[in-house]
Amino acid sequence: MKKFVIILLLFLSQTAFCQEGAQRRTIPSLTDWVEEVNNWPDEIYRQENLKILIDPIKDKDFISFSESVANDPADTIPRLTINKRLIIWDIQFRDDQSLYSDFALKNLHFKERVDFYRIMNGRLSFKNCVFENEHQVRIINTLFYLGYYDCEFKDEFRNNNPQEPLDILFYNCQFHKSFELSSDQGVPNVYIKNSTFEDIVSFNETSKYNTVSIDQSTFKSDLLLSRLQIDNTLEVKASNISFINLDGSKLPTENTYLPFRQISHKIGVQNLPDQTYFFANKAEDFSSKTDYDHVIAQYAKLLAVYKSRSEMDSYNDCYVEMRDKQTAYSQYLYKKDRSFENWLVFSLNRFLKIFSDYGTRPSKAILFSIYVILGFALIYLFFPNSWDAHGKNRILNRYRFFIKYLQRNAGVHEVYLEEKKQDLMGYEEFKILISNSEKSVPRFFSATALPLYQWAVSGKRLTAKILSKFDILKGTWEDLPTGQKAWKSFLLVGTFLIALAYDLLIKVLNALMLSINTFTTLGFGEIPLKGLPRYLAIIQGFIGWFMLTIFSVSLISQLLN
Repeated sequence: MKKFVIILLLFLSQTAFCQEGAQRRTIPSLTDWVEEVNNWPDEIYRQENLKILIDPIKDKDFISFSESVANDPADTIPRLTINKRLIIWDIQFRDDQSLYSDFALKNLHFKERVDFYRIMNGRLSFKNCVFENEHQVRIINTLFYLGYYDCEFKDEFRNNNPQEPLDILFYNCQFHKSFELSSDQGVPNVYIKNSTFEDIVSFNETSKYNTVSIDQSTFKSDLLLSRLQIDNTLEVKASNISFINLDGSKLPTENTYLPFRQISHKIGVQNLPDQTYFFANKAEDFSSKTDYDHVIAQYAKLLAVYKSRSEMDSYNDCYVEMRDKQTAYSQYLYKKDRSFENWLVFSLNRFLKIFSDYGTRPSKAILFSIYVILGFALIYLFFPNSWDAHGKNRILNRYRFFIKYLQRNAGVHEVYLEEKKQDLMGYEEFKILISNSEKSVPRFFSATALPLYQWAVSGKRLTAKILSKFDILKGTWEDLPTGQKAWKSFLLVGTFLIALAYDLLIKVLNALMLSINTFTTLGFGEIPLKGLPRYLAIIQGFIGWFMLTIFSVSLISQLLN
């Protein structure tokens, strides 16, 4: 009984194969087939089960068996024109023995719409072809690849429902109208390279792909990758994209390469019926909370990809752009409801953007902190404080010293010592005290105190000695001969300006140190300021604490990432 069933099944399968072979009409050459199409009596060439054989001589200009046909230069010969609309179910090029060998149709010009249903070749490509009208390929039985190289599509292109996990390739192609791919069974690999798309490119929602690779291509309209599933690889390299929608798509997180610079400010959602776009940039975009959430979700998806791959440049750029949109949304909420909470959220977001790009650039925080320190130091420069004991008197004393030197018949070192007389007086009193006490106190005190005295006055004496070597006037200004006044005036004014610059430098450094101390909240006990600057110092201390905290968080975040 079992033998009878097996023999019956073999007989039925052979019968079915013979019937299928008998039903497939064979045409001896590609050239003959084109001639048949152009002479077809109806407007539409509608056929089923065609087998088109190849004549190496007649068809030599319109076929290729090269494995590298994609890289071969395009021919310059006139294309073979096909004038009728084609609707063909179940078409096969070449004989059965060559069905899975590399084969390309080239230099063809399709004037009308072309619909192929079930292409049976294992490896088929179109090279240097022009499609004037729509081109649609559906229910592809091709096992290995279907390729289009150096082709031009002047109307819509559709490739739907491959039944095998084949490669679909588009190299150096031009698409003037919409481009549509869909797949739910075969899970193909899609490779696009050096191609230009002038209209919408749609990978249909709920479609499944193993790999989508886009390289050096230009998308002048929408690239729609929403709500699809990519199992293995998504790769977009060196391409120009005008608009992209990744909403709801399932991406291979660790194997997605999509540098953010290619899609910056181009992520959004699209309303197809009225062709409106939502980028979450303007106030009107926030009227639809749903659209706003869908846009932010795309950024979150990309952030997960960049973080898993440690692509920090793309991660930071993506995060900053997402936070810009969230800041704009917080501004929208504040304008809608001017509550303190909404104002605080918006203000903090705006400050974080200015201060450190939301924590992605600690270096920017350092620069901003330096600006704050310098700004407050400039304020402190014009107000007295206990850290700068001389204050503005430092410059006045410098004027007094030079005027006294010009008017007195004394050397500059003598004027200097006279100016320091009050300071030296204390040291002289100390010396007299030690001398008078030599016999009434242990010798240790006099032996150690006198060297200390010499060290205390050595600085001023050394300065006076140096000044004596550079005495310019050697008398009063009035007593100078007329011929010497010009060049000595130049020397005196130069010396005065150098001394004045030194005084200003000390004053600036005092103000700067005070500002740094206040900003870093190191503390100085009693605040060494009076009046308004005293309260400004308190404000600066709070600002410094706040900004240094954010800087620390930003730095730690970058280090951890």
